[in-house]
Order: sequence, then structure tokens, then C-alpha cells
Amino acid sequence: MNPNFSDGAPRTIKEWHDMGYMMIPCSPEGVPLVKGWTEDSYDSKISTVKEEYFLKRNIPGVWGLRLKDIVDYDIDNPMMQKFIAGRIVCGAKFGRKSNPLSHLLFQGSTKNEEIIVPAAFEKYFKHFPHGRRLLDIRSGQDHFTYVPCGLRPHKKNGASEVLDWLNFTGFMKYDTRTNGIMKEICLQTALSVMFPATGQRDNYITAIAGILAKHTDWTDERINSFCFDLAFKSGSDNPSRYASKGTDVRKPDNKHFGIPKLAEVLEVTPADVSKLFAWVGVKDASAMFSDLVVYNTEPKQWRLKFKDKWIDIWDTSILLSYTKVKVLILETCMEEPPEVSPKDWKAIRVQLLQNVKKEDAPPESSYYGVITGMIIEYLKRRRSNDDNVDGDDTRFNLLDSWGAAYYDQYYWVKTEAIINYLKIKGQSIDVRKVAHLFRTEFKAEPTKLTIQKREIRCWKIHVENIEGIRSDNTETKLLEEAYKEWKHNKEKRLGHSIYGKKDNY
Repeated sequence: MNPNFSDGAPRTIKEWHDMGYMMIPCSPEGVPLVKGWTEDSYDSKISTVKEEYFLKRNIPGVWGLRLKDIVDYDIDNPMMQKFIAGRIVCGAKFGRKSNPLSHLLFQGSTKNEEIIVPAAFEKYFKHFPHGRRLLDIRSGQDHFTYVPCGLRPHKKNGASEVLDWLNFTGFMKYDTRTNGIMKEICLQTALSVMFPATGQRDNYITAIAGILAKHTDWTDERINSFCFDLAFKSGSDNPSRYASKGTDVRKPDNKHFGIPKLAEVLEVTPADVSKLFAWVGVKDASAMFSDLVVYNTEPKQWRLKFKDKWIDIWDTSILLSYTKVKVLILETCMEEPPEVSPKDWKAIRVQLLQNVKKEDAPPESSYYGVITGMIIEYLKRRRSNDDNVDGDDTRFNLLDSWGAAYYDQYYWVKTEAIINYLKIKGQSIDVRKVAHLFRTEFKAEPTKLTIQKREIRCWKIHVENIEGIRSDNTETKLLEEAYKEWKHNKEKRLGHSIYGKKDNY
């Protein structure tokens, strides 16, 4: 920095004021000391008085320039500087000793934006003072920036430092294309920070070129220049090998990497990569699918997050077909689903499965849990009937198509009876699945009986495997117990049965 300017650079409050700008006196922590500085009626001469106050006491001041009709590019990551050179022409550049080029000022206005690297890339940026934050774009009279004439305030990420001009030839008119160029520089900076040390560099650059070729309207030459510049300024010992990547990735016979490959190299999801490249206009469907949850039921239940909505998937095979997923998107979200090729959907699915969230669920909440509960209900009803027969063998009921019986501490039931009962309940299940349930859930034994000279094939289930099964511990059973307790307490309080006065209730 040059401390001896003679080119009209404002370095005092008065000089800023004489140029027609409004200044804001701030505390050492950077908090405005005056109220109403965002109002049209605010008078910057107040700051002149404050300056005299600080000067008389030899106290270094912190001063803010109100950004009415001013655009400020606040460069938070110093690595951006090597990509700005030759790309951005600015007549008002300033910074501090630890970051000489930290601000670019233009005359004009634009919307305010923050360029922050997605959280998934945290490990690559945690050593920087501003972490994942690369750039702040500020403008408007409700915003201000600290400028030469004082100090950068004391912050958690750095001590106070003197601000001074790196270069000043005047405030150039803001060009609306500058935001796009700065975002492209932010992308190069982020990719440079994450540039592989060795081994994966070719895949890394090829994937970057593939993304830009597939998802933007960039020319081959522009991609070539981007990749070469990235490699050259990131420490590659042979950057020239990447100078034709944009041309190469569009050749049909060459390998075609893209978002999935870059996500693999950086150990993040395709959605994270898509968010990063969104700075240069990349819109990829993979970013719309952010989470996958599987519930430990039988069969499995899935939930897929599309944008900000959850889609329920009850059949695992649906996940294998994006055509079927598109139908669910249309039904659930009431919007046109994005187009995704089978190859890209497989890559998205693989990434989702690598980060799938597994949730436990009570057995009765699954399809087979519901079926199991219905079977138990059916068998226990038959037992309640057969218990009225004092130990008699009621297995003759197995001759009926609804055949089931309780005898000698065992339930006896035909597969046909269960199928018929489930149909009445509106459930359809394959015979083989019923047999599987009996064997695994009830520990049932296939049995042959001869009744009235007729051979009957059925299942034999010990009572403990029905009464003690976890699916039997349902809300219905708890309701019955609660009702009995309530009835007992009320009758005890009344002194008679709730159904009428009796000596013995």
C-alpha cells in the first residue's frame, strides 16, 4: 500500500464528505454510534464532529461509508485475489495489511448477496478466518462498509487493522455483468481450495469440465480457459494438459464425468456439488433430491425428499425406476418433474443410499405387522369360543373352509382360513407369504390331522407364540386393561356393579 496518495483518494472524513458521501462513526467493534443513519435526513456532518472528538483524544476511529449509490464487493477469502487479476477492472480498491485487496467499490446499485460455500465442504474451509464465506455483495443506504480513514473494527476473526487504498483512480460505473464474473471467480476459488494434492487431479478437472459442458451454455474455449486457469493457479505442475478439457469432454468417444464423479472425489453428495455450481447457473435435478429415509418395516417403507416436500414410497422397486418416481412427484408435489436419464438417476440413487437415514418403526406399523395382528385377532376369537367347551377336542372345525381351533395349548388353523379372513378385512397376501409368517413370526409347525377319515393339512402354533408375540402388545390390549382398571375402581367406589345394584360386584 502507498501511504502518499496524490490522486484524490479520500482518506479523511472531510474528504469523503466533500465528495458527497455520508459517513457513519462506529465503535471499535464496528457498531454505528449514531441513530438514523439509514434515513434520508441523515447528515454526514455529524461524523465530522465525531472525527474531531476522536482526533483530540488521539483515538483511532472506525468509519463506515453508507452505500447509497455504491456497490461494495467485500472479498472475505484472500485466495480470490489471484483469480481477480485481469478479470475485474476497478478504480477503487482497498484493504488492509493481512488482506490488501478486500474491497472493490463501484458507483451504482445492485441487490445484496452472500456467496457462501455449502456446509458439506466445511472441512476444506475451516482454517480460513471467514470460514466458508467467500464474498459479500452490498449496496443501498441501509448498508455500510468500513473504508480508508480509519480502522477495520476488532472482530472475532481478526484484530483491528488500518484500512488503506491499494489503488484509486475514481469510482467507476457499476456494470451489471460484474456480479456474474465475481461468482465465477468464487467458484474458481472454492475449487482451488479443494484442488486435490495428487492422484485425482485429472478426474477432478474432467468432472468440472463435464459439468460446465453439460449444464451451461459455455463455449469450449471458455471451459478450456477456466480449467487451465484453475490448474495453473492451484499448483498443478502441468496445467497445459487441462487447457483443452472443454473441447475433450464434448467428444463422444472420451470419458464423460460430471456431478456424480466430482461428488465422489470431494466426498459429498451430488446435491452439494449442484449447489456450488449454481453460482454459474448450473441447474441439475440431483440437487432437488436431498434426503432418503428408510423405515425398518417389512416390507420396507421409504421417504424421499424432493425440494422441500417428502414423498412416501411403499414399494422398493419404485426407487429403481425414475419413471415411477416421476409419477409420485406429480401426485405429491403437483408440479412437472425434472427430466433425468436412467444413468443419472442411478448415480443420484447411489449417493442417496450412501447417506440414507435408517429409522426404527414398531412392528405393527408395517404391512406384515398389520397382517400379523389380524391373524392373532382371528385366532384369539376362535379360542374364546372354544374355551367354552371344557377341554373338548374342537379340531373338527378344521373341516370347514374357515377352519381354526384351540385345543390342548395349541392353535390349529388352515392356510385357507387365514386367506379368507384377510380378504374380508380387505387384505391380499400370497399363500407363500402366509407360510413364511407362520414359520418366522409364530414358530408354527406344518401338521397333518385325520378327521372323519379325511386328511387335513394345517398349522400347529403353541399358545405362547401367540399370546407373547410382540405384535400382540397393541393399543387394543392396553385399552382393555385400562377399561378393566377403570371399571374396577368405579364399582369399588359405588359399592355395586356399574350394570346395576348387586350384592357382589
